[in-house]
Amino acid sequence: MGIKAALPKYEIYSYYVMLCLAMFWATSWIFEVSNSNINRKAFKASVKPSYFGRKMDTSDFEWMMWFSTFRAHILFALSGHVLFAKICSMLAPQPL
Repeated sequence: MGIKAALPKYEIYSYYVMLCLAMFWATSWIFEVSNSNINRKAFKASVKPSYFGRKMDTSDFEWMMWFSTFRAHILFALSGHVLFAKICSMLAPQPL
């Protein structure tokens, strides 16, 4: 389907360099933020034991959302995704 041609080597290398620079930039931000909050005592007070030996930050919105609001609905949501994917794969035309 369409014309298949490889990209020039200099273009591939430039994409690779840009990707690496973006990854280093994002990593430096993560490292800077984690180092700035390393000795925060308020953080330690909000950490409580969770499932499977993991620690849960009760002040984190996402942790509390998944383990309080969505806890009752997660099995329904996952089974709905599986059923929807199965129906779509059955109805989609199969390649010969």
